Amino acid sequence: MRTFTIAGILLCTLAWGNPQCYVEGYPGLVASADESALTLVNGTRLPYRTADAKTTWDEKINHADLAMQLTQRYDAGGSETPPPYLFDPGRLRYQPFFQALYGNDQKTIEKNLVTITWPTLKGSVKLPITKVGGVDKKLYAIGQEIAKLPKKERIWAEGAATYCYRVIKDTDRLSMHSFGIAIDLAPATTQYWKDEASAETAKIGYKNTMPLSIVRIFEKHGFIWGGRWYHYDTMHFEYRPELLAPSCVAKAH
Repeated sequence: MRTFTIAGILLCTLAWGNPQCYVEGYPGLVASADESALTLVNGTRLPYRTADAKTTWDEKINHADLAMQLTQRYDAGGSETPPPYLFDPGRLRYQPFFQALYGNDQKTIEKNLVTITWPTLKGSVKLPITKVGGVDKKLYAIGQEIAKLPKKERIWAEGAATYCYRVIKDTDRLSMHSFGIAIDLAPATTQYWKDEASAETAKIGYKNTMPLSIVRIFEKHGFIWGGRWYHYDTMHFEYRPELLAPSCVAKAH
């Protein structure tokens, strides 16, 4: 059996980071990106790397930059093999990037929100989601595809919740729900790592009941799944196309 260390995982993933993932993932929003900076089409310029200390896992999760966002390569379409220790592709986030894209504060973010119709087994519900980058259209398309699945799979798309301006539990980092780019499904019957342990570096077991048929529909439209994280959050999906750009995504196995 393979064993993994924090240093080993981070070292082997560093070569996967490619600034062009941002250009490819956000056409019409990101104008250019290289090893020094990322520039949005509106002229906003963000450093590709920051000077914050990023040695320990806690420092990495709390002070990620644009380069670090790409250091763990997302395995789209892959199997249900439990992720190795501290392997959380997409969970390392540079908050100023998302603020620059979707809104720097709650008021600005909410100006970009629209509602979409999400199909349920008993009809439909209205969900708020950002219109920036066409995220609303992508989530609507996902809902329409899920509605064609068998009932035994569709049931895992019930109880949908999207926008909520808040911080992630036990942190001061904004949740991706705060930007209107995330959705949770079946919250009462899915799994969350903090139900097993609270410390970021704790050893935890993997649990999941979310069908991969739903996961793969989301991934096709630019959303990643929290069930591909060591710190699993199997109800959670968020729009992160930089991790799903064709030239940047890991090959399915």
